[in-house]
Amino acid sequence: MQVWGLTDPGCVRKQNQDAYQIEQLDKNSVLCVVCDGMGGAKSGNIASTLAIDVFVQEIRRNWRSNLTQEKIDAMLTNAVKLANFTVFDQAQQFMEFDGMGTTLVAALVLSHEVYVINVGDSRCYILSEGRLTQITSDHSLVQALVDCGDITPEEARTHPKKNVITRALGVDNNIRSDV
Repeated sequence: MQVWGLTDPGCVRKQNQDAYQIEQLDKNSVLCVVCDGMGGAKSGNIASTLAIDVFVQEIRRNWRSNLTQEKIDAMLTNAVKLANFTVFDQAQQFMEFDGMGTTLVAALVLSHEVYVINVGDSRCYILSEGRLTQITSDHSLVQALVDCGDITPEEARTHPKKNVITRALGVDNNIRSDV
């Protein structure tokens, strides 16, 4: 298996608020995590780095190669909850971090299985037979509008509120993630 990562601030922002980490958990297991600090929000780069650090440490602490699907789902969910709590707590304690948050998407790649967890609008895709398929659903205002039929996916691409996310780590004490 080959795994690599790359991040770029893009053409709009001066500061890159993205963070990623690739962790080889054992010879057949790799964890890949991407966080995108809330663009323009205070300390998004801090939120994304902190979330990755806590999430990866929690997975490493609980990782066993013989975990069941239910245990893996619980491990991923708990790691997101701990990362959320940590970012939220820092934002509450320090005025300069007030309002910081981040998205998170992670893939735990095993020999013949992949477990994915996400919060926010950072996406996970699978590339198979030359075709790229999105496997996560955005937690965003425009995705909610698409889901209820108010706008089309084409309209979502240019919607004036396309950057409004409905879930992010660090903005609330509670967090819901999709596994």
